[in-house]
Amino acid sequence: MINRRVLRIKVLQVIYASLKKETNSLQQAENELLFSIQKTYDLYWYLLLLLDRVTGYAAKIADIRKNKKFATEEEKNPNLKFVNNRITELITFHETYINKITEKKLSWDNHSELIKKVYELLTNSEVYKKYLYEKEDNFRNDKRILKFFFSELLFNCEELYSALEEDSIFWTNDIDFILLKITHTVDNIKKHKPETLEFPEQFKQPEDKDFAVNLLRNTLINKNNYIKIIEKNIVNWDIDRIADFDKVVLITAISEIIKFPSIPVKVTFNEYIELAKMFGSKKSGSFINGILDKTIKYLSEEELFIKTGRGLA
Repeated sequence: MINRRVLRIKVLQVIYASLKKETNSLQQAENELLFSIQKTYDLYWYLLLLLDRVTGYAAKIADIRKNKKFATEEEKNPNLKFVNNRITELITFHETYINKITEKKLSWDNHSELIKKVYELLTNSEVYKKYLYEKEDNFRNDKRILKFFFSELLFNCEELYSALEEDSIFWTNDIDFILLKITHTVDNIKKHKPETLEFPEQFKQPEDKDFAVNLLRNTLINKNNYIKIIEKNIVNWDIDRIADFDKVVLITAISEIIKFPSIPVKVTFNEYIELAKMFGSKKSGSFINGILDKTIKYLSEEELFIKTGRGLA
């Protein structure tokens, strides 16, 4: 599930924090990285649990209205399409889901107001109203409302972002990514084929954990050497004038180029420029582009890296 771009972001964050603290050991930095990665995976299950809790809240509201003393005919006979959504039931009754929620001890008990808010946003949306009163009650429409729930309603819910940021500082940059992953999970489920509900593993590829840990350790161990390499490739510019985040991006990119022979230079180059644009200043992208381009030429001329496989140079 967690791809290399997300892993690179987490490595950059830990390196940045580690260099600021100056006292962090390699083991502490590695522990922080692995904990951050684990929290991202936890968020996937936490947001699935939110669907479960909002569905439960919808059932509770329907039951309260049904038992009112002067309930209307509509309240006496509530439309339970959302409560009985086939895909929600597939997810929430799945053994893996139940085990993960129990194992990770996840709970929304401290966020009752958020659950109420999400329910209100949902029931007031035109997409929900259309779903509820459409004549067709089918699997496709069940899928459509859940895709809307994750990819649009939660994606635009400021209260959700605030709650998650309060719960964990590690989730700040993960929310959009996880919502997209859950949307993919829902979209891949096929009618009459419950086995097509597949929950992702923590890492997209088995070797990705080693990639992240080795990138972190190699960068921290060799940071002074990499800074010297940067100094050789900046003209009329003092290394101390480079923004701290830009410096971290550069030394991590150099580490990846030198220490990971199977990763094409072009991939590394493009990835770190994009990350600089995403998290750096307005000028970070173009600055990293220029310095990294010169640095790669220098590394190649000095034969400081070797790439294996065709098309990897």
